Amino acid sequence: MATYYVISSPDRDADSPHSSEWPKELRLSFEDEAVNLFQGKGHGLGGACYDFETFRVAEWAEFIETCAGEWLLAELSSHESLTAVEERDFVRLLNKHTALETEEH
Repeated sequence: MATYYVISSPDRDADSPHSSEWPKELRLSFEDEAVNLFQGKGHGLGGACYDFETFRVAEWAEFIETCAGEWLLAELSSHESLTAVEERDFVRLLNKHTALETEEH
């Protein structure tokens, strides 16, 4: 099992049980070297999974910024590949900006 750091946007459509837009969630695992992106809920839920090597921050910049804000986008964009991101540095930065939330998969 691997630990995934979970970063999500507020649910801007909280009154609806189904949405293809909200909430947005990014899950990142250094153990699996994986990025999971999810959007929506109920029948509208969709997502994509990437490994650190193939994930392109620029392609998902708007999504990342919506999930966590400019701080996460700036951190991930400052590296050529997510494989260069140090987990302890990422967690330290994450703790400065949001409550730490993890899941085991």
